[in-house]
Amino acid sequence: MNHESPVEPLLSLVAAWTGLGRRSPRGPWGFVTAASPAESMLGGGRTNQIDRKAAQAMKIMQITSGQGVGGATTHCLLLARELAQRGHQMTLLCPPKSWIAERAATEGFPVLQSELRRWPPDDLRRIADFVRQAGIELIHTHMSRAHSFGILLRWTTGVPCVATAHRRSVQLHWMFNDLVIAVSNTMRRFHESYNLVKPNRIVTIHNFADDRTISSQPGEVRQDTRQSLNLADDDFLIGTIGSVVPSKGQLYVVRALPRILAEVPRAKLLIVGELESESYVDQINREAEALGVSSHLLWAGRRDDVHRILPALDLSVLASLKGDFPLALLEAMAAAVPVVASEIGGVGECVEAGASGLLVPPADASALAAAVVSLAGDSPRRRAMGEAGQKRLFECFSTESQIDGIEHALAEVVRRARAA
Repeated sequence: MNHESPVEPLLSLVAAWTGLGRRSPRGPWGFVTAASPAESMLGGGRTNQIDRKAAQAMKIMQITSGQGVGGATTHCLLLARELAQRGHQMTLLCPPKSWIAERAATEGFPVLQSELRRWPPDDLRRIADFVRQAGIELIHTHMSRAHSFGILLRWTTGVPCVATAHRRSVQLHWMFNDLVIAVSNTMRRFHESYNLVKPNRIVTIHNFADDRTISSQPGEVRQDTRQSLNLADDDFLIGTIGSVVPSKGQLYVVRALPRILAEVPRAKLLIVGELESESYVDQINREAEALGVSSHLLWAGRRDDVHRILPALDLSVLASLKGDFPLALLEAMAAAVPVVASEIGGVGECVEAGASGLLVPPADASALAAAVVSLAGDSPRRRAMGEAGQKRLFECFSTESQIDGIEHALAEVVRRARAA
């Protein structure tokens, strides 16, 4: 069966013109194009239809375009680590001086650095040559620029490409992947509807957290971390973790503070995350000053020890205005911290409302305050929610529960490419 998109011959011609293609009798105009190893492999995006044969060792290139620390870059690093431990050869392609480049190098992964420019084609040609010489068998991409770059590598080397969809965006490249891994069912339905990804080329495999590291923190970590933040024993610590940008909604947590403090005078808000938007940080500080809550606001900035921050929290809040399956929620659940979260994207697939946390409408400071106050005054309920969230995390979103599905999905793409 010919699964070639009508756009692929045109782009192969572009590859020929730029000198990027590799001659082969198999592809149009003498250039290799990857087959569609995901065809007939999956149906309706269900993980339980993956052919779960034992995965042979694979040579995989993980590509991410993220510069700082975030959910997608953290996922990419954790996945590379887990797959390497299972015997697969991992290579990471990422921007120079990025957070993940520094972390991957310390873990012993081969790291290639690139701005992932599509034009001029020098960078693409250099990476394509490496892919061929290193015998890379699979390209796995994370984040927008990486996705586009991965598809160009697919067309110019013949190596199949898998993209993990961490967010919803309408872009042309999605339909050309051999497989798309959606981190939630909401995400899968979006890409089928808006990016025309065929149902047999997309599968839902929910995201996972580094539960082993997070859940194994010794008991004294809570007290040590709270002391380092100059907190009293009876301070009620609310944490919001994520890059400090408008879409993460930290401003709405600040706007909720006056009502929270009216009921919980010892409440403190800890904002953890890279300060990516200076103007947004200034706006938060101005509103906190105007509302008279500045003294209850703590800034932690970017932290590489979130696993030590989490045990210090009494409540985790995610007030994002958009997103899908936030890693910050999974990490809080792994630490048995109850959560209050915006009901956006696939959050409802993660948090069982009323059982492992509370869900509120996005951009609603009043609803957010009411949810926080209801839990702040009920310690047994918070404890029960935290335990329920951790149990759900271990069962559905842990490293152990999710890596098998990802590994077998990637292995099936490689197996079909090897058989082609």
